[in-house]
Amino acid sequence: MTKLAVFDLDGTLVDTAPDLTASLNMCLAADRLAPLPVDLARPHAGHGARKMLGFAYGHHGRDLPDALADEHLERFLSHYEANIADLSRPFPGVVAAMDRLSRSGWSLAVCTNKRESLAVKLLDALDLSDRFVAICGQDTFAGMKPDPAHLGGTIDRARVPRDRVVMIGDTMTDVAAARALCVPCILMDFGHAEIEAGRKQVAAVLTDYDQLTPTLADALLEPEPSPAGR
Repeated sequence: MTKLAVFDLDGTLVDTAPDLTASLNMCLAADRLAPLPVDLARPHAGHGARKMLGFAYGHHGRDLPDALADEHLERFLSHYEANIADLSRPFPGVVAAMDRLSRSGWSLAVCTNKRESLAVKLLDALDLSDRFVAICGQDTFAGMKPDPAHLGGTIDRARVPRDRVVMIGDTMTDVAAARALCVPCILMDFGHAEIEAGRKQVAAVLTDYDQLTPTLADALLEPEPSPAGR
């Protein structure tokens, strides 16, 4: 029976922080604010442009009124779309991990809070799109992660039973979406996400993709043994 591995995109499959930070800094420059280094912006890169802008303005001790946020959001997304894969690259080992899963009968999908068109454009630019049976973004369905309708819709598009699915992500947003559907979740810990609260809520925490093996993924689909005596 087909099994499905659903990957988050930003911060899980692809390190998009450099290109997102470049777009952020272009907005800051328009307001004569100093650029942020990638390492400072990276923990916020997976939470959307508006939240990145809010963090950057807060870092500079400045308020970000809604009107200015809307103006910057348009500027940010326009710049990002035009430069979406200048520096973004798959995380080390992720392509090999996907190859291992595919050879072992796993289908692959993407469930991301990036807009679907941007997700497809990025994965196209990195020659990864053809690996996935579904690529679903924040605007694909009525809700987005942690709304379980987002992950559930992605699974439905892949035509795989929900008890044959594993979620791979890097934030509590991914953890919450998976838990809402009782889908086992693997948390990728690259040292830049606020995931301490999630460590006890996931099936596994991995520090690199060499640890993501078909044996591990298959084991997460096995039913838990009943307690002795029942």
